[in-house]
Order: sequence, then structure tokens, then C-alpha cells
Amino acid sequence: MPELDDYSGSFKPDLRLEDFSKKFLIKLIGEYQYAWLHMTDAWYYAVKNECGEEAANKCETAAWLRMSERVMPYYAKLANIKLDTVVDCLKTCQLPLDNARVDGLFPMSFEVISENHVIMTCHKCRTLEFLEKHAPERIIPVCHVNEPQMMARYMINRNVKIKLQKLPPRKSPDEVPCIWDLSM
Repeated sequence: MPELDDYSGSFKPDLRLEDFSKKFLIKLIGEYQYAWLHMTDAWYYAVKNECGEEAANKCETAAWLRMSERVMPYYAKLANIKLDTVVDCLKTCQLPLDNARVDGLFPMSFEVISENHVIMTCHKCRTLEFLEKHAPERIIPVCHVNEPQMMARYMINRNVKIKLQKLPPRKSPDEVPCIWDLSM
């Protein structure tokens, strides 16, 4: 049976992801990425409405850290990544839905100085763009508190040191959102 480029045909009670073409699966993953971000936003505002902004900020960081701690090692294991170097750890960061790939939600570039020293630049941050337009008061809690802690967990290897070279707020939308110096 040929791979499906969409699901416009008959209902398949035995449908598997393997039934779809690579092209369709890539589009589907893109939609999963947006759903992931929308769920994060919905969760944050539900907690804020029930418990207040301070509680929502604390809970958001705690939730991301717990998820990172539990999920990121599975990506490394699935991809057979050893996590001995900063570059190894960055390979893992390219795999989740909120990834650090050039074609992902958060397009990054990497200046690999050595296997254990990398400058990572985020060129477009959809989260920051949303916050700048709709919730500028959340930029500091998200970018200065949540993200550095979460990135440390995403690296998995606790020997990776993170220095923040640039963080929002930014003066113009043309400015890069953030630059991270990662070393071991």
C-alpha cells in the first residue's frame, strides 16, 4: 500500500504512523510543536487564574524542570547519544518538540569552538514574540528564571556550564533573542 500524503481517504481503523509519508509526518510534527506550546500557555494561565501570577511562575518552572528531567534522557537513549561532551548534549536538544534545530520552532545556530565549548544563538523565539505582544511582564520570569534552569536540564550532563551572553528584553524585533555560552 502506498504511503499517505494526507488522510482525506477512507477511515483506517488500523491506522499507524508508518502509513503516512515522510512529508506528511514532518507537517504533523510541526502541528504537534504548536500544540505543545499552546498547552504550556493554557496550563500557565489556568494556574495564574486560580492561584495568581507568582504561583503560576513557580509552577511553570517546576513543571518544565520535572518534564526535562524525566524526558530528555529518553531522547538520548533513543538516539544512542553518549552525553560525554557539550556537542553530544546539544544533539539531544535537537530532538524534542521544542527543539534547537535550524528548522524548528526556535531556529538556532551553533559556533562549535570545541567539542566542549559551543556558542548557541537563537535567531527566532516564538515564545518571546508572543510575550512581547501579549504578556511582556512574563519575559523576565520565562527568559531569565525558567529558561536557564530548563536549559541546564535539557543538557542532561550536569557538568555543562551555561553562561548567558544575551537575554531579552530586546530593543527591536530584528535583534537576536538570546545567546548561550555552553562549556564543560
